Amino acid sequence: MSRDGKSVYVAGAESNAVAAFARDRDTSTLAQLAGAEACVSDDGSGGACTDGDALDRPVGLAVPRDGNQVYATAGDSTSIAVLARNERPTGTVGALTPATCLSETDAACTPQPLLGAAIGVVISPDGRHAYVAAQGPGAVHAFKRNARTGVLTPLSGLDGCVSRDGSGGACRTGRGLGGARALAISQDGRNVYVASEFGSAIAVFARDRKTGALRQLEGLDGCITEGGSPGTCAAGRAILSPRGIAVSRDGKSVYVGSAGSDAVAVFARDRRTGRLTQLAGTAGCVSETGTGGACADGKALRNAGAVAVSNDGRSVYVASFSSGAVAVFARARR
Repeated sequence: MSRDGKSVYVAGAESNAVAAFARDRDTSTLAQLAGAEACVSDDGSGGACTDGDALDRPVGLAVPRDGNQVYATAGDSTSIAVLARNERPTGTVGALTPATCLSETDAACTPQPLLGAAIGVVISPDGRHAYVAAQGPGAVHAFKRNARTGVLTPLSGLDGCVSRDGSGGACRTGRGLGGARALAISQDGRNVYVASEFGSAIAVFARDRKTGALRQLEGLDGCITEGGSPGTCAAGRAILSPRGIAVSRDGKSVYVGSAGSDAVAVFARDRRTGRLTQLAGTAGCVSETGTGGACADGKALRNAGAVAVSNDGRSVYVASFSSGAVAVFARARR
């Protein structure tokens, strides 16, 4: 959703498109835009959508606070597409126009290596930087963002990416990044958190708010894995194959949706360092079965994935693929 509350966008992986809806801010009802403005697709969908590039199976979307663009990651295009968003009174508010793109394989885009299976994308709260999770190489890319044009420029040298194996010297080497999938950034802009599906891990990074560069926290503070990795990552539970992650607006909590655990895991965040600590006992997770008493017993959490926290901090929502449901939780605020 755009920050002004006027627009909602949906990534259609099967239709290779991004759909655009107008939102009534009084009633919250949605109406899809008319004609070709209803969507932007990889081939124009026979005239039903605006024709775009780098939208072969889009999965991730991000709208910066300034509302100037929509960023879409597409796994099969190994890309991130930049779509200009209309905010002017002339024309249709919220309509999207293809602007530019970065891709590992799409010749229509600016070349960008190591974007295989690009999924997660977030824009920093100050709008100056973008971060993209590429599941194939297990990497997180860092870009400088031009707020006016939407153009993304990789940070120079090793600041441009962190990957699980350093990608032959192209990136910094990080921990807990196997199958990097989902990203979350704290509202203060100090930290970026990465949910890594194949490694059953959460990687924790400090962000330089001036340059945008990421540095993984030292020692066990830098990552958490299911059961722990001796000398490398701290031990967590109910984080098998995580597919979603969110930070509360007050910066006190991080929530992880875990497909392999059929659960949502709950962490306290140190707002000074960014370090995560899983809550003790059953407060630390809710699962479909209670996980033998390790977690609180919940429902509609089979194959849990995307997580969202309401702006007022009162509620947490978890989308669960195999349950065909959204699980709704009240959040205890300390």
